[in-house]
Amino acid sequence: MREFKKRRSHKDEIASFVLTCTKTVILLVVTVLLMRGAWGMYGKMSAASQAQETAQVQLARVQMQRSGVTTTLTEITSKRGIEQQIRERYGVVRPGEGEIVVIHTIAASTTPVAFENTWWQKIFHALFVW
Repeated sequence: MREFKKRRSHKDEIASFVLTCTKTVILLVVTVLLMRGAWGMYGKMSAASQAQETAQVQLARVQMQRSGVTTTLTEITSKRGIEQQIRERYGVVRPGEGEIVVIHTIAASTTPVAFENTWWQKIFHALFVW
């Protein structure tokens, strides 16, 4: 009754064990390779994300510079802007114009009145200095 299974030989058991170990090793190698590939893809994705953020910051900076340059260009190309540039660079004035010098006066400062310490305050301060 006990012999439902056909008994295998020692060679068959060793071959089965070797085959099972080989399958396990192959599965482990495939798993390690897949994990390594996934880790590499994560690294590439992280680097690409950081590069995109850096590019967006640079784009915003360049757009701000462009708007500043455009504003300056429109100011300079107007008649008033040309006159302002000539006045600043060469110190030119129109006839009848002069320079106004504004002098700031310093307000008279009030000096605080110094109180004399009494003899007991002098002793107290000499004993308890903090």
